[in-house]
Amino acid sequence: MAYAMSDIGLTRRASLERTIGLAGIAGMVLLFAATIAYATGEPQLDASTADAAEFIKGLDAWWITPVEAVADIGMMVLLWFLVGLPLLLRRHEGEVPVRSTVAMLAGVLVAAFVVLDSTYQAGAHRSSELDDADLALAYDLGQIGFTNIWLPLGSFAFACGWLMISTASMPRWLGWWGVVVGIALGLAQFSGLSGPGWVPYLAFWVWLLTTCVVLVRTPAVLDHRTDLGGRS
Repeated sequence: MAYAMSDIGLTRRASLERTIGLAGIAGMVLLFAATIAYATGEPQLDASTADAAEFIKGLDAWWITPVEAVADIGMMVLLWFLVGLPLLLRRHEGEVPVRSTVAMLAGVLVAAFVVLDSTYQAGAHRSSELDDADLALAYDLGQIGFTNIWLPLGSFAFACGWLMISTASMPRWLGWWGVVVGIALGLAQFSGLSGPGWVPYLAFWVWLLTTCVVLVRTPAVLDHRTDLGGRS
């Protein structure tokens, strides 16, 4: 009976881990598909006022609102992963789960920015009443806010990576990858969009996708240090 209960518990945990991994993949697909759709042709941060204003004016098309809605939905789906992974890792952290809590809060900060930021939409909505300088300001606010979320993204990767390494709850190479990306994203705050910060930013999303795939393909990887009481 004990073995049967153990098998049931492991199966349920494996199903949960696979679900969290699938949520991460689905959220990324929705978020990036929608973002690429409406951000195509987006100029650089140092673009001229005219170019920035022209881009914001182009966001007033009828199809932009549903595409942005898809991006927000994708972010909320991804939030299940950004909260779920730290909670899975928390089982191995110990009595004071500081790292998993920081990771979870960092993920919430990222989701809050993506869903609540409306500078582009506001500028496009009033584009006929605003001059180019006002529209360029809306563009700059959106772009600079985007670089600001690199720090919570880095905090998420660093905290989760540290947990993976110290607890061996997931492959250590995945943990080291997260730690390095997290540090690099923190340093990228000094460079802005015009610097090399895009490299760790893209590396973060590859790391995130890889983590999702590990959870989906080998969900029991997080169970090898967990006893029936759920403690490491």
